[in-house]
Amino acid sequence: MKTQELIRVTLQNEMDLILAHKRSMRLAELAGLSLSAQTTFATAVSEVSRNTIEHGKNGCLVLSITEAQREKYIVAKILDEEQQHQKYEGLAFAKRLVSKYNISTTEKQTSIELYYSIPFADKLDAQKLDEWKRVFRSEPPLSPYEEIKRKNELLQDLAQKLQESEQQYKMLTNALPLIIFSLSDKGELIYANEWLKRFTGMTTSQLNASRWKEVVHPEDYDSFSILVKQEVPLGASTIKTQCRLRHKGDEDYYWHLVSISPLNDEKGKLLYWIGYFVDINAQKMVEETLQNNKELKETQARLRENQAALEHNITELNRSNLELQQFAYVASHDLQEPARKISFYSDFLLSKYEPVLDEKGRDYLNNMQAASRRMRSLINDLLAFAQVERKAVQFKKINLNQVTHNALQDLEMLIEEKGAIVHIDPLPLIEADENMLHQLFENLISNGIKYARDNVKPEIKVWGETDNNDLRIHINDNGIGFEEKFLPQMFTLFQRLHSTQKYEGTGLGLAICHKIVALHGGNITAQSRLGKGSTFVITLPINHSAVYEKQRH
Repeated sequence: MKTQELIRVTLQNEMDLILAHKRSMRLAELAGLSLSAQTTFATAVSEVSRNTIEHGKNGCLVLSITEAQREKYIVAKILDEEQQHQKYEGLAFAKRLVSKYNISTTEKQTSIELYYSIPFADKLDAQKLDEWKRVFRSEPPLSPYEEIKRKNELLQDLAQKLQESEQQYKMLTNALPLIIFSLSDKGELIYANEWLKRFTGMTTSQLNASRWKEVVHPEDYDSFSILVKQEVPLGASTIKTQCRLRHKGDEDYYWHLVSISPLNDEKGKLLYWIGYFVDINAQKMVEETLQNNKELKETQARLRENQAALEHNITELNRSNLELQQFAYVASHDLQEPARKISFYSDFLLSKYEPVLDEKGRDYLNNMQAASRRMRSLINDLLAFAQVERKAVQFKKINLNQVTHNALQDLEMLIEEKGAIVHIDPLPLIEADENMLHQLFENLISNGIKYARDNVKPEIKVWGETDNNDLRIHINDNGIGFEEKFLPQMFTLFQRLHSTQKYEGTGLGLAICHKIVALHGGNITAQSRLGKGSTFVITLPINHSAVYEKQRH
């Protein structure tokens, strides 16, 4: 069986699920499938990918072409590092949509393969597959999220290459027949290859503790101690001296040439010293060491180049994000004044000239006022979203009971107008940004009231559950509900499920909630049935410092 991989999509969140669906549709389109077949294949892929995102670990979708028994298939392989002993959710439905499927598991990975037969498969050849690869590589990003995701993957690839370069550096230094080391600005060993311990029988920590007195000949120690005590003249470059080192095997001392050189940053500040010991009793060893030292410096130069490229990409990404935030903030501010003037002059016309206006003129002005109100509401929501992006989260211990109480006070008029009933169970103390969580509760509770069913009083229930360092907050309402297939788009900008004629809003409220929860290192989702109400579930770390400490280690 010959398999040709075309594209990979990591599966971490709902946005990745959208990418997986669209890429599957695109592959099926390239393979010449009908629109219904394209949708069928993409739906099957989405069902299994969703389960991997929700229950798996480090999921990945691999789209490829394979040939077996004179038949060709488009293949979606969903990889998951989490062993799933439970029934595979979504697979029962997905397997009915594809030609065949396969499940394989190892100790480290679970693989689900979905096969869809390609008609007219004899037209596919290596040239066609290369063309498809180019299509996927050259297609513009489907969304800002995918563009950021591509940049992030590029940064991860650069970081991986940097790590591989560091491993190559260690392998190279261990392979060389000489002692290579690096010293901090205080003269302590940071790194030494295996040859140092082989020769002296001492570890870097032991040598730091003894300041090398156990291995350097007493008559040579004064000159050698200049290196470890860092009594080096300012502006010195390469420093060389000769000393005798004791060999652990026969306890004899052998003459070595020791050389150290400073490694400085772009501003000329010393980062650390790099150096080596050479057995000067063998001229051949000296010559080989000089050549190897040249290769070592080239490797270090490549490391510095990779590091510079990584830092440049990170800087560019941060700059791009900052410019987007500043644009949204400034643009929203600049739009406030025209919106206020439209509202003012339309009010003035209605109050001053209403008697001389016909019914159509009054309707025009009323429509203008309504549009102005919607514009101002949209601008305010844009400002709120931009401010969530701009300011850093101020973590501190907060009382969620007081936060929800303050949110209900702000919603007091809406609650009285709708006759809503709001019941909130006691909630614990957590580390979070008080203002952001105030906005989070206000948005979700007001949504529950706003999307009430006709002739049914809104009823909101809020309660929490703790699991180790996680707090799951449930916000339940008895409103109109929604179909869960629309859940992914609900948390994106400007997405609405209902018209503005019946339910006011800008489509930014849930996007703001999603951003607030993400900035706190949590996640938000929802469960609902049409006409049966909704339950939003927010998961937040209780102790943010504990999460940071865990990530650091």
